[in-house]
Parts: sequence; structure tokens; C-alpha cells
Amino acid sequence: MAAARFQIFCLRGAVTWRFMSANNRSLGRAVRGFADVEACLAAVRELRAQLACATCVTMRDGPRHWVWRVRLADVDKAVSSRRYERRVQAANSCSSFVELVHDAGEIDVAQLVRFP
Repeated sequence: MAAARFQIFCLRGAVTWRFMSANNRSLGRAVRGFADVEACLAAVRELRAQLACATCVTMRDGPRHWVWRVRLADVDKAVSSRRYERRVQAANSCSSFVELVHDAGEIDVAQLVRFP
């Protein structure tokens, strides 16, 4: 059975991660890119290790949309993969993201995806 998971991918030379739902929808992603796979994996491990201290922040993205960010020590670590029409939807999505990340298994490095 499919489960929510991290996916490491390389796009135009930058390595980053996104968190995928069980039905293969991107729920959240890294705020920035990383120099290599090891740095990206370290960032994911840090996020997971400090998740209990994370703060979900919702903010406007234009006049009619909302997004969420996960912050650790006032530094954004993850951002929503999509925009929401209502603030409560963004807040609920962030809470779900945190819960799913907490329950996710270890990262499978074999899941590294390369895009041209």
C-alpha cells in the first residue's frame, strides 16, 4: 500500500525535496535547494527531528489566496505546494503535513528523481 513519503529530486543542478501524499500529490516542499543529495537528506532529517518544535504559519499569497510555511527557530523549512482560497484550509493542510511527516518512514535514497 502506498504511503506519504519524501521524494528527493534534482532539477537543473539543484537538489531539493518534496513531500508526496499516498495518492502522489505534492503536499509540501523545501523552501530552498541544496548543493547535493547529502545536504538535502540532512535537511529532511533535521526537519523530522525538530518537528515537535515547528510552527505552522499561514500567510496571504495575493489578494485571494493563502499558503502555509513550517518554521523552526524562525527559519522557514517547508512551504505548501499549492495555494488555498481560505486561511483555514491552509492551516488545516499545514497541520496535516506535519502529522504525515511525523508518521512517514525513512527516506529511500533510491527514490532520487532526476529531471532534465
